[in-house]
Parts: sequence; C-alpha cells; structure tokens
Amino acid sequence: MRVGLPALVLFLFSPWATAQYNCPQGFRYAGTLSGTGSVSTPFDKRMAVRFPENTTLDASFQQKKVHATNGKSGARSSLRPEDIPKGVLIITYGKEDKITDAGWAVSAPELKGIARDDTGRITRYEFGMKLFCTVHSGGTNPMVGECSVNVEVCYKPSR
Repeated sequence: MRVGLPALVLFLFSPWATAQYNCPQGFRYAGTLSGTGSVSTPFDKRMAVRFPENTTLDASFQQKKVHATNGKSGARSSLRPEDIPKGVLIITYGKEDKITDAGWAVSAPELKGIARDDTGRITRYEFGMKLFCTVHSGGTNPMVGECSVNVEVCYKPSR
C-alpha cells in the first residue's frame, strides 16, 4: 500500500488528471495544446495532439459555443463554433493579468487522419490549432510579463 498511495496522490494532482476532469460526461480527454510567451517573444505557433489509436468520432456532435480569445493586447480570433470539427470539443483559457494585460487567442482548427487501415478507414487522428499569446509592453516595468494560452481537447466517441 505504500507504493500505491504516493502514486495515487501524484496522479490526482497531475495536470493530466485535472485536464481530463474538464471534459464533460460522455467525452474523452485527448490532450492539451499550450504555449507561453513574453514581452520580447510572443507565442505564435501551431500545436497538435494525437488521439488514441482506433478513436471513432461522433459526427452528430458540433460544439455550440467557443471562447476563442480574451481580446487583450491585440489578440484576435475569428474562430466560430462551426469551424471546430464535428466530434471535437475544445476548452480554452489563458493567463489573465491586469498589470501586463496578457492577451491570448486560438484559431484555425484542423482534424487530420494520420493513419489508415487496409480498407482506408482512419485509425488515428491528429487535431491541431494555431495558438497565440502576447503581453502589452506598457505598465510599471515594460520588460517584464508573460502570457499563456491553453486548449484542452476532448472528443466524443461514436461508440
């Protein structure tokens, strides 16, 4: 039991356990896309996560609302819920700081089939998005500040 309790504590307080908790009932956690930037180096990069092998998506599910940006420091996004592939749910957030006015945005979601079986059926998916965050260079110390952007990716299996 000595080995089991520390392992359980580690699991319960890991980012993976927390992120998985945010997926609603009936959805499975695929992973988290994330990035951090600073005043001198904004984060502006496409990130991706691979779904488990043999994942099948429920194409009847379409996300209804999406929080694509906090709109601060010039961070903008034209992402609409219907732009998110069917069967996929995203939960977005970023660092909020009134002093540095950190801004974040997500855009350009893409679901790709990256492996197929002999019949041509997709056996592995990869989901990616463009992530952006920036920090306003004003304030008491214009050279200090960081930003973050995160997307928890969930999917609704068809079975």
